[in-house]
Amino acid sequence: MNITPLSKPLLLTLLLAAGPALAAAPDIACRSNGSWDNACLRRLYQGAPGTWPKPQVDAGVAWQEMAPVPAVAPTESPRQAARVALGRALFFDPRLSAKGQVSCASCHQPEKSFTDGKPLAVGEDQLMGRRRTPPLFAAPFAAKLFWDGRVDSLEAQVVGPIANPVEMNHPIAAAVARVNGLEEHRSLIRAAFAAPTLDEAQLAWALADFVRSLRPPATAFDRFLAGRQDAFSDKELQGLHLFRTQARCMNCHNGPLLTDHGFHHIGLSYYGRRNQDLGRFEVTREKADLGAFRTPSLRGVAQAGPWMHNGVFPDLKGLLRMYGNAMGNPTAKAVAAGDPYAPPLSPLIRKLELNEADVEALAAFLQTL
Repeated sequence: MNITPLSKPLLLTLLLAAGPALAAAPDIACRSNGSWDNACLRRLYQGAPGTWPKPQVDAGVAWQEMAPVPAVAPTESPRQAARVALGRALFFDPRLSAKGQVSCASCHQPEKSFTDGKPLAVGEDQLMGRRRTPPLFAAPFAAKLFWDGRVDSLEAQVVGPIANPVEMNHPIAAAVARVNGLEEHRSLIRAAFAAPTLDEAQLAWALADFVRSLRPPATAFDRFLAGRQDAFSDKELQGLHLFRTQARCMNCHNGPLLTDHGFHHIGLSYYGRRNQDLGRFEVTREKADLGAFRTPSLRGVAQAGPWMHNGVFPDLKGLLRMYGNAMGNPTAKAVAAGDPYAPPLSPLIRKLELNEADVEALAAFLQTL
Protein backbone atom coordinates (compact mmCIF):
# COMPACT_ATOMS: atom_id res chain seq x y z
CA MET A 1 0.00 0.00 0.00
CA ASN A 2 1.30 3.44 -0.91
CA ILE A 3 0.89 5.67 2.13
CA THR A 4 2.02 9.27 2.20
CA PRO A 5 5.23 9.34 4.29
CA LEU A 6 4.88 10.86 7.74
CA SER A 7 7.36 13.26 9.24
CA LYS A 8 9.31 11.84 12.17
CA PRO A 9 7.46 13.88 14.84
CA LEU A 10 4.05 12.97 13.47
CA LEU A 11 5.05 9.33 12.98
CA LEU A 12 6.25 9.19 16.59
CA THR A 13 3.00 10.70 17.77
CA LEU A 14 1.05 8.17 15.73
CA LEU A 15 3.04 5.27 17.13
CA LEU A 16 2.68 6.48 20.71
CA ALA A 17 -1.04 6.97 20.20
CA ALA A 18 -1.49 3.51 18.71
CA GLY A 19 -1.41 1.75 22.08
CA PRO A 20 -4.11 1.82 24.75
CA ALA A 21 -4.89 5.30 25.99
CA LEU A 22 -3.92 5.70 29.63
CA ALA A 23 -5.99 8.70 30.66
CA ALA A 24 -9.11 7.98 32.65
CA ALA A 25 -12.15 9.26 30.80
CA PRO A 26 -14.20 11.84 32.70
CA ASP A 27 -17.66 10.97 33.88
CA ILE A 28 -20.41 11.98 31.47
CA ALA A 29 -24.13 11.30 31.42
CA CYS A 30 -24.90 7.63 32.16
CA ARG A 31 -21.29 6.83 33.12
CA SER A 32 -19.67 6.88 36.53
CA ASN A 33 -16.15 5.80 37.44
CA GLY A 34 -15.70 4.46 33.92
CA SER A 35 -18.76 2.19 34.05
CA TRP A 36 -21.69 2.70 31.73
CA ASP A 37 -25.31 2.52 32.80
CA ASN A 38 -26.66 1.18 29.52
CA ALA A 39 -30.27 1.32 30.68
CA CYS A 40 -29.77 5.04 31.32
CA LEU A 41 -28.40 5.48 27.80
CA ARG A 42 -31.38 3.63 26.34
CA ARG A 43 -33.72 6.04 28.11
CA LEU A 44 -31.83 9.08 26.82
CA TYR A 45 -32.00 7.87 23.22
CA GLN A 46 -35.41 6.23 23.11
CA GLY A 47 -37.14 9.06 21.25
CA ALA A 48 -36.60 10.92 18.00
CA PRO A 49 -33.24 12.71 17.57
CA GLY A 50 -34.81 16.04 18.51
CA THR A 51 -35.43 14.66 22.01
CA TRP A 52 -31.90 13.36 22.53
CA PRO A 53 -29.39 15.20 24.76
CA LYS A 54 -27.97 18.22 22.94
CA PRO A 55 -24.49 17.59 21.53
CA GLN A 56 -21.42 19.30 22.91
CA VAL A 57 -20.49 21.85 20.24
CA ASP A 58 -18.54 25.07 20.53
CA ALA A 59 -20.18 28.48 20.67
CA GLY A 60 -20.86 29.79 17.21
CA VAL A 61 -20.96 26.39 15.51
CA ALA A 62 -24.05 26.10 13.34
CA TRP A 63 -24.86 22.43 13.75
CA GLN A 64 -27.77 20.33 12.56
CA GLU A 65 -29.35 17.40 14.34
CA MET A 66 -28.76 13.88 13.06
CA ALA A 67 -31.46 12.85 10.61
CA PRO A 68 -32.22 10.49 7.75
CA VAL A 69 -30.62 11.34 4.42
CA PRO A 70 -33.15 13.10 2.16
CA ALA A 71 -34.60 10.78 -0.44
CA VAL A 72 -34.00 11.31 -4.12
CA ALA A 73 -36.69 13.60 -5.49
CA PRO A 74 -39.05 11.89 -7.94
CA THR A 75 -38.03 12.41 -11.53
CA GLU A 76 -39.92 15.25 -13.11
CA SER A 77 -40.04 13.76 -16.59
CA PRO A 78 -39.00 10.76 -18.67
CA ARG A 79 -36.22 12.94 -20.06
CA GLN A 80 -34.75 13.48 -16.58
CA ALA A 81 -34.92 9.74 -15.88
CA ALA A 82 -33.12 9.14 -19.16
CA ARG A 83 -30.38 11.61 -18.17
CA VAL A 84 -29.81 9.69 -14.95
CA ALA A 85 -29.69 6.41 -16.86
CA LEU A 86 -27.26 7.86 -19.39
CA GLY A 87 -25.11 9.29 -16.61
CA ARG A 88 -25.03 5.89 -14.91
CA ALA A 89 -23.96 4.18 -18.14
CA LEU A 90 -21.21 6.76 -18.72
CA PHE A 91 -20.05 6.60 -15.08
CA PHE A 92 -19.21 2.91 -15.49
CA ASP A 93 -17.81 3.18 -19.03
CA PRO A 94 -13.97 3.16 -19.23
CA ARG A 95 -14.12 4.59 -22.73
CA LEU A 96 -14.51 8.03 -21.16
CA SER A 97 -10.76 7.81 -20.50
CA ALA A 98 -8.30 8.38 -23.33
CA LYS A 99 -7.00 4.80 -23.48
CA GLY A 100 -10.15 3.12 -22.18
CA GLN A 101 -8.39 1.99 -19.01
CA VAL A 102 -10.41 3.63 -16.26
CA SER A 103 -13.98 4.78 -15.69
CA CYS A 104 -15.40 7.09 -13.06
CA ALA A 105 -16.30 3.93 -11.15
CA SER A 106 -12.68 2.76 -11.14
CA CYS A 107 -12.06 5.33 -8.40
CA HIS A 108 -15.63 5.72 -7.14
CA GLN A 109 -16.62 2.14 -6.34
CA PRO A 110 -20.12 1.73 -4.88
CA GLU A 111 -19.13 -1.04 -2.47
CA LYS A 112 -16.43 1.22 -0.98
CA SER A 113 -18.71 4.21 -0.39
CA PHE A 114 -17.73 5.46 -3.86
CA THR A 115 -14.03 5.59 -3.02
CA ASP A 116 -11.38 3.08 -4.16
CA GLY A 117 -9.61 1.78 -1.04
CA LYS A 118 -6.32 3.42 -2.07
CA PRO A 119 -4.38 6.09 -0.18
CA LEU A 120 -4.10 8.24 -3.31
CA ALA A 121 -6.16 8.18 -6.49
CA VAL A 122 -4.67 6.19 -9.37
CA GLY A 123 -5.64 7.05 -12.92
CA GLU A 124 -4.79 6.00 -16.44
CA ASP A 125 -1.32 4.45 -16.96
CA GLN A 126 -1.16 4.02 -13.15
CA LEU A 127 -0.37 7.70 -12.62
CA MET A 128 -1.02 8.71 -9.03
CA GLY A 129 -2.64 11.93 -7.88
CA ARG A 130 -1.76 13.85 -4.75
CA ARG A 131 -5.04 13.25 -2.89
CA ARG A 132 -7.37 10.39 -2.08
CA THR A 133 -10.53 9.73 -4.04
CA PRO A 134 -13.30 11.48 -2.07
CA PRO A 135 -16.56 9.66 -1.29
CA LEU A 136 -19.63 10.90 -3.15
CA PHE A 137 -22.55 10.62 -0.73
CA ALA A 138 -22.35 14.29 0.28
CA ALA A 139 -21.73 15.54 -3.27
CA PRO A 140 -25.42 16.07 -4.17
CA PHE A 141 -25.77 18.41 -1.17
CA ALA A 142 -22.44 20.28 -1.14
CA ALA A 143 -22.00 23.88 -2.28
CA LYS A 144 -18.25 23.40 -2.88
CA LEU A 145 -16.73 20.23 -4.31
CA PHE A 146 -13.37 18.45 -4.36
CA TRP A 147 -11.21 18.33 -1.23
CA ASP A 148 -10.31 21.99 -1.73
CA GLY A 149 -13.74 23.26 -2.82
CA ARG A 150 -12.45 24.55 -6.13
CA VAL A 151 -15.74 24.14 -8.02
CA ASP A 152 -19.27 25.03 -7.03
CA SER A 153 -21.39 22.69 -9.15
CA LEU A 154 -21.61 19.00 -9.86
CA GLU A 155 -21.47 19.74 -13.57
CA ALA A 156 -18.02 21.30 -13.08
CA GLN A 157 -16.91 18.52 -10.77
CA VAL A 158 -17.79 15.53 -12.93
CA VAL A 159 -15.82 16.68 -15.98
CA GLY A 160 -12.68 17.58 -14.02
CA PRO A 161 -11.38 14.01 -13.70
CA ILE A 162 -12.07 13.27 -17.37
CA ALA A 163 -9.70 15.97 -18.58
CA ASN A 164 -7.16 15.63 -15.74
CA PRO A 165 -3.94 14.19 -17.23
CA VAL A 166 -3.27 11.98 -14.21
CA GLU A 167 -6.83 10.68 -14.04
CA MET A 168 -8.74 9.92 -17.26
CA ASN A 169 -6.48 12.07 -19.46
CA HIS A 170 -9.15 12.77 -22.08
CA PRO A 171 -9.88 16.29 -23.38
CA ILE A 172 -13.60 16.87 -22.98
CA ALA A 173 -14.20 17.52 -26.68
CA ALA A 174 -12.54 14.20 -27.55
CA ALA A 175 -14.49 12.37 -24.84
CA VAL A 176 -17.77 13.79 -26.18
CA ALA A 177 -16.88 12.76 -29.71
CA ARG A 178 -16.17 9.22 -28.55
CA VAL A 179 -19.43 8.98 -26.63
CA ASN A 180 -21.33 10.19 -29.68
CA GLY A 181 -19.74 7.39 -31.69
CA LEU A 182 -20.87 4.63 -29.32
CA GLU A 183 -23.93 2.84 -30.65
CA GLU A 184 -25.04 1.51 -27.25
CA HIS A 185 -25.52 5.00 -25.80
CA ARG A 186 -27.47 6.51 -28.68
CA SER A 187 -30.94 5.53 -27.51
CA LEU A 188 -30.27 7.03 -24.07
CA ILE A 189 -28.84 10.20 -25.60
CA ARG A 190 -31.93 10.58 -27.75
CA ALA A 191 -34.24 9.92 -24.78
CA ALA A 192 -32.35 12.38 -22.58
CA PHE A 193 -31.81 15.22 -25.05
CA ALA A 194 -34.10 14.57 -28.03
CA ALA A 195 -31.08 14.54 -30.33
CA PRO A 196 -28.79 11.87 -31.80
CA THR A 197 -25.69 13.32 -30.15
CA LEU A 198 -24.80 15.30 -27.04
CA ASP A 199 -22.48 18.23 -26.41
CA GLU A 200 -20.03 18.94 -23.58
CA ALA A 201 -22.61 20.59 -21.34
CA GLN A 202 -25.02 17.68 -21.81
CA LEU A 203 -22.31 15.14 -20.96
CA ALA A 204 -21.71 17.00 -17.70
CA TRP A 205 -25.46 17.28 -17.08
CA ALA A 206 -26.03 13.54 -17.43
CA LEU A 207 -23.12 12.58 -15.18
CA ALA A 208 -24.13 15.19 -12.60
CA ASP A 209 -27.72 13.97 -12.56
CA PHE A 210 -26.50 10.44 -11.88
CA VAL A 211 -24.37 11.66 -8.97
CA ARG A 212 -27.40 13.56 -7.63
CA SER A 213 -29.25 10.24 -7.50
CA LEU A 214 -26.68 8.61 -5.19
CA ARG A 215 -27.67 7.85 -1.62
CA PRO A 216 -26.01 5.72 1.06
CA PRO A 217 -27.63 2.35 1.70
CA ALA A 218 -29.86 2.00 4.75
CA THR A 219 -27.88 0.96 7.81
CA ALA A 220 -28.27 0.15 11.49
CA PHE A 221 -27.91 3.89 12.13
CA ASP A 222 -30.94 4.61 9.98
CA ARG A 223 -32.94 1.97 11.83
CA PHE A 224 -31.90 3.52 15.13
CA LEU A 225 -32.92 6.98 13.90
CA ALA A 226 -36.31 5.51 13.06
CA GLY A 227 -36.77 4.40 16.67
CA ARG A 228 -35.47 0.83 16.52
CA GLN A 229 -33.51 0.66 19.77
CA ASP A 230 -32.53 -2.93 19.06
CA ALA A 231 -30.59 -1.73 16.01
CA PHE A 232 -27.68 -0.74 18.30
CA SER A 233 -25.66 -2.84 20.69
CA ASP A 234 -24.70 -1.30 24.02
CA LYS A 235 -21.22 -0.50 22.71
CA GLU A 236 -22.58 1.17 19.57
CA LEU A 237 -24.92 3.27 21.68
CA GLN A 238 -22.02 4.27 23.94
CA GLY A 239 -20.16 5.31 20.79
CA LEU A 240 -23.09 7.44 19.63
CA HIS A 241 -23.19 9.21 23.00
CA LEU A 242 -19.42 9.79 22.98
CA PHE A 243 -19.64 11.05 19.39
CA ARG A 244 -22.19 13.65 20.50
CA THR A 245 -20.49 14.59 23.77
CA GLN A 246 -16.96 13.98 24.98
CA ALA A 247 -15.43 13.28 21.55
CA ARG A 248 -16.80 16.58 20.17
CA CYS A 249 -17.39 15.03 16.75
CA MET A 250 -20.57 16.96 16.01
CA ASN A 251 -18.68 20.22 15.78
CA CYS A 252 -17.96 19.17 12.19
CA HIS A 253 -19.88 15.94 11.57
CA ASN A 254 -23.55 16.71 11.96
CA GLY A 255 -26.82 16.73 10.05
CA PRO A 256 -28.15 13.97 7.78
CA LEU A 257 -24.81 13.46 5.98
CA LEU A 258 -22.72 13.91 9.15
CA THR A 259 -20.74 16.77 7.63
CA ASP A 260 -20.84 20.53 7.96
CA HIS A 261 -19.70 20.84 4.32
CA GLY A 262 -17.03 23.16 5.69
CA PHE A 263 -13.24 23.36 5.45
CA HIS A 264 -10.88 22.92 8.39
CA HIS A 265 -7.17 22.49 9.04
CA ILE A 266 -6.83 19.47 11.28
CA GLY A 267 -3.04 19.18 11.14
CA LEU A 268 -2.39 17.29 7.90
CA SER A 269 -1.02 20.06 5.67
CA TYR A 270 2.61 18.83 5.96
CA TYR A 271 3.55 22.48 5.91
CA GLY A 272 7.20 23.06 5.05
CA ARG A 273 7.82 19.38 4.48
CA ARG A 274 7.70 16.83 1.70
CA ASN A 275 4.13 16.30 0.47
CA GLN A 276 3.03 19.76 1.60
CA ASP A 277 -0.60 20.36 0.63
CA LEU A 278 -2.23 23.58 1.78
CA GLY A 279 -5.69 22.57 0.64
CA ARG A 280 -8.24 25.29 0.07
CA PHE A 281 -5.58 28.00 0.40
CA GLU A 282 -4.19 26.89 -2.97
CA VAL A 283 -7.55 27.88 -4.49
CA THR A 284 -8.39 31.07 -2.60
CA ARG A 285 -4.97 32.32 -1.39
CA GLU A 286 -6.80 33.45 1.73
CA LYS A 287 -4.74 32.76 4.85
CA ALA A 288 -7.85 31.67 6.72
CA ASP A 289 -7.90 28.67 4.35
CA LEU A 290 -4.31 27.52 5.01
CA GLY A 291 -4.26 23.74 5.23
CA ALA A 292 -8.06 23.48 5.20
CA PHE A 293 -9.79 20.53 3.59
CA ARG A 294 -13.44 19.72 3.12
CA THR A 295 -15.17 17.79 5.90
CA PRO A 296 -16.18 14.44 4.40
CA SER A 297 -19.50 12.78 5.11
CA LEU A 298 -19.26 9.95 7.61
CA ARG A 299 -22.03 7.99 5.90
CA GLY A 300 -20.45 4.68 4.93
CA VAL A 301 -17.19 5.76 6.57
CA ALA A 302 -16.18 2.24 7.63
CA GLN A 303 -16.06 1.19 3.96
CA ALA A 304 -14.29 4.36 2.80
CA GLY A 305 -10.74 3.89 4.09
CA PRO A 306 -7.92 4.67 4.14
CA TRP A 307 -8.96 8.00 5.59
CA MET A 308 -8.21 11.71 5.21
CA HIS A 309 -7.51 13.65 2.04
CA ASN A 310 -4.12 11.95 1.71
CA GLY A 311 -5.18 8.47 2.83
CA VAL A 312 -2.60 8.53 5.60
CA PHE A 313 -4.67 6.53 8.12
CA PRO A 314 -5.23 2.86 7.22
CA ASP A 315 -6.83 2.08 10.59
CA LEU A 316 -10.01 3.71 11.87
CA LYS A 317 -9.15 3.27 15.53
CA GLY A 318 -5.68 4.72 14.96
CA LEU A 319 -7.35 7.75 13.43
CA LEU A 320 -9.61 8.14 16.46
CA ARG A 321 -6.59 7.95 18.77
CA MET A 322 -4.91 10.71 16.79
CA TYR A 323 -8.02 12.89 17.08
CA GLY A 324 -7.84 12.27 20.81
CA ASN A 325 -4.29 13.64 20.72
CA ALA A 326 -5.35 16.77 18.76
CA MET A 327 -3.66 15.27 15.69
CA GLY A 328 -0.28 16.07 17.22
CA ASN A 329 -0.67 19.77 16.22
CA PRO A 330 2.46 19.59 14.00
CA THR A 331 2.51 23.27 13.00
CA ALA A 332 2.23 24.66 16.55
CA LYS A 333 5.89 25.71 16.77
CA ALA A 334 5.87 27.42 13.38
CA VAL A 335 2.67 29.27 14.28
CA ALA A 336 4.12 30.32 17.64
CA ALA A 337 7.28 31.53 15.89
CA GLY A 338 5.21 33.90 13.80
CA ASP A 339 5.46 32.16 10.42
CA PRO A 340 2.60 33.88 8.53
CA TYR A 341 1.96 30.85 6.30
CA ALA A 342 2.04 28.16 8.96
CA PRO A 343 -1.52 26.78 9.13
CA PRO A 344 -2.89 27.10 12.67
CA LEU A 345 -4.83 24.10 13.89
CA SER A 346 -8.58 24.54 13.79
CA PRO A 347 -9.84 25.59 17.24
CA LEU A 348 -12.35 22.75 16.95
CA ILE A 349 -9.50 20.21 17.28
CA ARG A 350 -8.55 19.70 20.92
CA LYS A 351 -7.05 16.99 23.06
CA LEU A 352 -9.70 14.59 24.31
CA GLU A 353 -9.75 12.36 27.35
CA LEU A 354 -10.57 9.15 25.54
CA ASN A 355 -9.50 5.79 26.87
CA GLU A 356 -9.19 2.66 24.78
CA ALA A 357 -12.73 1.55 25.60
CA ASP A 358 -13.97 4.91 24.30
CA VAL A 359 -12.04 4.44 21.06
CA GLU A 360 -13.55 0.96 20.68
CA ALA A 361 -17.06 2.32 21.27
CA LEU A 362 -16.61 5.19 18.82
CA ALA A 363 -15.30 2.80 16.18
CA ALA A 364 -18.27 0.51 16.77
CA PHE A 365 -20.65 3.43 16.24
CA LEU A 366 -18.89 4.49 13.04
CA GLN A 367 -19.35 0.95 11.75
CA THR A 368 -23.12 1.46 11.93
CA LEU A 369 -23.12 4.43 9.58
